[in-house]
Amino acid sequence: LLIRSPEGWGEAHFADWLAHRLLELPFPEFEEVASESTEDGALNVAGRMLAHADLRWVEPDGAVIKVDDIRMLADFAIGTRQSAPRKVAVIEKAHLLNANAANALLKTLEEPPPHTHLLLATAQPGRLLPTIVSRCQSLVIGADAAVARQWLLERWAAQAVDARLFEYGNAPLSCDAALRDGEEPLLPVLAGMATSDQPTQAVEGLLALDPDRLLSRWYRHCIALAAGQIDEPWAAEVSSRRMRGFVDELVRTRRQMLYTNSANARLLLERLSVSWRSMCASGT
Repeated sequence: LLIRSPEGWGEAHFADWLAHRLLELPFPEFEEVASESTEDGALNVAGRMLAHADLRWVEPDGAVIKVDDIRMLADFAIGTRQSAPRKVAVIEKAHLLNANAANALLKTLEEPPPHTHLLLATAQPGRLLPTIVSRCQSLVIGADAAVARQWLLERWAAQAVDARLFEYGNAPLSCDAALRDGEEPLLPVLAGMATSDQPTQAVEGLLALDPDRLLSRWYRHCIALAAGQIDEPWAAEVSSRRMRGFVDELVRTRRQMLYTNSANARLLLERLSVSWRSMCASGT
């Protein structure tokens, strides 16, 4: 089963819930899972904390999922059930399978062992091999901004929710994690870098943030500024062409930070901050 959702809409959390159901185990409430959040704000999915002989949870090792992890999953798949009525293997962020791992997984998908369920969770299905997608049933978690807001309002004050929904693309789990971690809105930070003689001073604070959420938030502000949806005096002279050029740089940086184990986050963010300052200072 290929479980797909937009970023921040809980494809891994749903896979975890489904794994518990397939193993016929009780699933903890969301508040219990959220209370186990990691220092970088990402949820510790309950399945990773569940020690069960009939469950395997595969997640990226750095920037990729490696072939050795998939070979171990294949051995698990053909093994004997222990105590549950079926076996379950979950691959979180399946789009990060490297080429060898993806090809190794194909062999298991082509001949699924009996009483074994393989759950692939991803927010970027376009990065999966077409041959993997074609061998899976697909389940899509739809994004609904109204549902996201209502769920968040049950947990947080309206003012706090509305201030962050734009930055996090209406993604409820991303917003919830940001509010729980006390992340401040990004626009004042961007304004400070745009007008400071030393824009790299802000990098220390940026390094403490989840890089995926940070660069996605920055991206949304760039698009809004280029479209005239945000009116800021420090960006008033920046042409949409120049802003789009910066967006390209932002996307390249995000790719390096998320998908390259050797990426120097500090250096990349310092380069972005200098480029941001230069663009805002020179305008067109």
